Amino acid sequence: MAGTSLSTPGAVSRRFLFSVATAAPVTLASAGFTPGSIPTLTPAAFSAEVAAVLARYRDAGLRLRAAEATRAAAYRTIPAMYRPGPSGGKPMVRRPEWTAEEIRKLGLPPGTPARFSQADLEDHHLRAVRRHPENREELKRRHKARLDAYEERRSRQKDWLDRLGLAPLDRDITRLSEEKAGIARELMDLLTGPGGGMASA
Repeated sequence: MAGTSLSTPGAVSRRFLFSVATAAPVTLASAGFTPGSIPTLTPAAFSAEVAAVLARYRDAGLRLRAAEATRAAAYRTIPAMYRPGPSGGKPMVRRPEWTAEEIRKLGLPPGTPARFSQADLEDHHLRAVRRHPENREELKRRHKARLDAYEERRSRQKDWLDRLGLAPLDRDITRLSEEKAGIARELMDLLTGPGGGMASA
């Protein structure tokens, strides 16, 4: 996660916003945008209201970028095993990581994901009981030991995240992503509604 942006793109692409900048360089310069190369829209699109929305969009984007940079820096201070990361074909999993040797010592099969879930443990236990019902009590004991180890590592991971204040930061990033997307939708409504440049082009 530390090296990957987790923000949700807005409904208006950066390329589209740059096309707006091409049609109104003076207005958009005050909002901090750089002109692009897409054909221009009609002057009707460039009211003071549109300029204000563009400025808000840029501000939300800058605050989101800063929050993501802060989170990335915080994650780099966490031991690798407690950071979210790719596992089992998924690009990002929040569960802690286990080495192949640790997985072997837990009695799990070699194909077990490095960031396995409690559901993976339950599934392994149920399959083992079906194969060897006569060993039910021993299998139950091993399963409990695996669950205890799993919960201990999850608890240590939570301690790291809490210590660095990452849960509130995640909430801020989610809020900023939603704010940015909402402003993008507002801009699209202005440009495509009655009197908007795209509607009258």
